[in-house]
Amino acid sequence: MSAGKQLGGLGQVLAIVALCLAAVAVTLSIVALVLASFSREPDGDGEFRLADRNDFTVDFVQQALDRYEEEGRDATIAHYNDPAAAVGEFYVFIFDENAKMVAHVNPDLLGQDLRGSLGLDSHGYRFGDAMLEATGQGIWVDYVYLNPRTGNQEYKHSWVVKRDGMLFGSGWYQILPASPLAASKSSPEEYTVALVDRAIRYYRAHGREAATLHYSSPETVDGPWYVFIFDEDGIRIAHPTRPDLLGKPVDGPTGVDINGFAYGPLFTQTDERGQWVSYVFLDPSTGEPGTKHTWLQRYYGLVFGSGWYE
Repeated sequence: MSAGKQLGGLGQVLAIVALCLAAVAVTLSIVALVLASFSREPDGDGEFRLADRNDFTVDFVQQALDRYEEEGRDATIAHYNDPAAAVGEFYVFIFDENAKMVAHVNPDLLGQDLRGSLGLDSHGYRFGDAMLEATGQGIWVDYVYLNPRTGNQEYKHSWVVKRDGMLFGSGWYQILPASPLAASKSSPEEYTVALVDRAIRYYRAHGREAATLHYSSPETVDGPWYVFIFDEDGIRIAHPTRPDLLGKPVDGPTGVDINGFAYGPLFTQTDERGQWVSYVFLDPSTGEPGTKHTWLQRYYGLVFGSGWYE
């Protein structure tokens, strides 16, 4: 056999091997995609096995946007007004260019205005205004809303995208351990976090001045619990039990407890994730100093805090 024929035969073998390897690679890719898709889907009850709810929500809204581009406005609206389009707790809602609801799993909401009572949650937060700020890149909006599957008011985390002046969104529900709807004083840590969360929602609903006045009122004191606020410079701007501390920096002498522990600088280091700080402070329910465990969370520069006494 000539060298040319040998090389030709070797080339054919190599080509076949390459094709086989390519076929295997394609097969593995398909299997991986199928498995990934399976892991991202909820089970028959709409509960996730391995998936991240945020990722699924973003994908779910993207499916609606793709349908809109492929099938048009009317077909997309009709599709998502059909309850069969929902996947467990997930459903797509759509607002038109005038902020009117045009698609929702609950037909009673159709035609309602996001700028009206529809866009106001039970905690007084105007989430509708936040949704109207959505862009083509999408934003997350958190608020309290009725979960149609459970019939309960729960925290809803919605992903909203603007396309051609319309808003496309979906979200998932969660009763947080710190939710004011779920927490009780029997769990002081959860109840404390709930009070701070509620204060932030009050601020979002009513503004800085109203929140400062409200949480400086002794009427907001509930036994050992109350909310205090300090500003971007660490100056106390709301405190219902110690008006003598108002206007004073928390990282100064008034931020040192009776044991000499300087808790003030820790307060000013608080970020949006929140933190616990423990120190000794006057318990208004007993009039005596006690070890106070305070939850702090920063929101738009302000720091909101509350605590419980051991």
